[in-house]
Amino acid sequence: MCNAIAGQLIVCVHQDDRAAMDVLEQIRQDQIPHVRIIESLVDRLSDLKLKERKTKYWFYRLAVPEGQEIFKIGYLQFFYKHAVLKAVANGYMNPDVLNWTNLHMQIVPNSYLSVRQSSAAGVGFAATSDHDEYKKLCKVDQASSTAGSGRSVLVLDTGLDSSSSANVVERKNIVDPNNTNDVTDDNGHGTAVVEIIHDIAPETEFLVYKVADEDGRASEWDTLLALMADTDADIINVSLAFGLGDITCSVCGRESHASRSAVFENVLNELAEYSSAPLIVAAAGNGSLLELSYPARFSHVIAVESINKTKELSDFTNRGAVTEDGSAHNNVFVMPGGERTGTNDPTEYVGTAANGNRFWGTSFAAAYASGLIAALWSESKHDSKDAASLLDHLRSHADHDSLPNYLYETHGNGMMQFL
Repeated sequence: MCNAIAGQLIVCVHQDDRAAMDVLEQIRQDQIPHVRIIESLVDRLSDLKLKERKTKYWFYRLAVPEGQEIFKIGYLQFFYKHAVLKAVANGYMNPDVLNWTNLHMQIVPNSYLSVRQSSAAGVGFAATSDHDEYKKLCKVDQASSTAGSGRSVLVLDTGLDSSSSANVVERKNIVDPNNTNDVTDDNGHGTAVVEIIHDIAPETEFLVYKVADEDGRASEWDTLLALMADTDADIINVSLAFGLGDITCSVCGRESHASRSAVFENVLNELAEYSSAPLIVAAAGNGSLLELSYPARFSHVIAVESINKTKELSDFTNRGAVTEDGSAHNNVFVMPGGERTGTNDPTEYVGTAANGNRFWGTSFAAAYASGLIAALWSESKHDSKDAASLLDHLRSHADHDSLPNYLYETHGNGMMQFL
C-alpha cells in the first residue's frame, strides 16, 4: 500500500482495555489467522538498552499478508468489537475506555516518514553566507559562546557524520538492529540538522537516534520507539514528515502527501502530560501546501515553516496555523530555511555537502528553531523556566511586524527571536 511498509501494522492499546488484551492473546495463540505479533515496543527498547517512558499505552508491531493491510485493520476491529461486547457483558471492561475513542484499540499501517529530499543529500556539512545572515535574522548571532550549556537535544534523523565536533552523549541506531551504537550518516540530512543546532548552541548535549535510512525514510514504528524512549532531552528535533514527498506510488499512481496517524497522536498527547515534557520541534513540510504536514500539524508540536532572507515565506514551504482537528495551532513559527522555486536550483541554502549538494527546506528551519530554543533556554534569565513557560516566552517575543504580508493563518506566531 502507499506510503507504508508492506505487511506491517502498528497497534496501540490502553493498559485498562481488557478487550484489546483478549484480542492480542488470540493473536498469540494463533486464533486469528494470518496475523502475528512481531514485537512489542517494550521488548524492542530493551533490545536497544533503552527504558520506556511511563505510559498508559502498550504498543505492538504486527505482521499481516502483504496487500491485505487495510483489510486486516477492519478484520481485527471486528474481533475487537466482539471482545468489547464480551467484556461488557462480564463486567470487566473499564467504562472510561469506552467513553473516549483515543482509548480504544488503535490499529494503523506502519507508515513512512521522510526527510523530504528526493535522494541522499551527501555527507558532510559546510555552512554558507546565507546561514550567517539567517542567524542575524533571528538574533541567534548574539548568543554567547557557551549558549546551550545544560540543555540537551534529541535528534531523530539519518544519523551523524563521524567528523562532527558536536557533543554527542548518546547514540542509537534504530534502523539496523545489528549495529545499535553506530549512527554513521549515510544520507547527510541528519548531519546538517545537528551542525546547525551545534553552531547556534555550541555547548548543547546531543542524543542522536538514527531512525531514517540512506534514502531518508523512517518507519512510524522506529520513530515512535525513539519518542517513547525515556531520555532527559529538553528538546526533540523531528525534521521528518509523514509520507514520501513528491513521489508517485508505483502501485496506485498517486502522489504521496501527508497522512495522520492516530497512534502517533496518542504518543504526542501522552508526552505532553509529563511534568518534564520535552519541547518537540517538527518541520512544516516542503510541498508548498496550505496545510502543515504531520507530525507538525499536531497541536502539541512546535511547527516550523521556512522563510528566506527577505523574510518572505519560502516558495516551497507548507504554511498554515490549523491543527489536526481544525482548531487554531498555537505553536506555529517561521524560521530561515532557504529558497527554491519549483524544481529549480535553490537560490538560498543553509549549507553544502562534500559532494556539493545543497541543503534547504523546512527541516533546517526546524533546526534553527531547536538551536535557538537550546541557546535561549540556557541563558540565566530563562534557565529556570519549564517548557510551557519558555514556549509562552517564544510566542510573546516572536517577530511578526517585520514579516512581509504577515497573517497568523499562514505565519503563525512569526519568527522566533533570541531575546
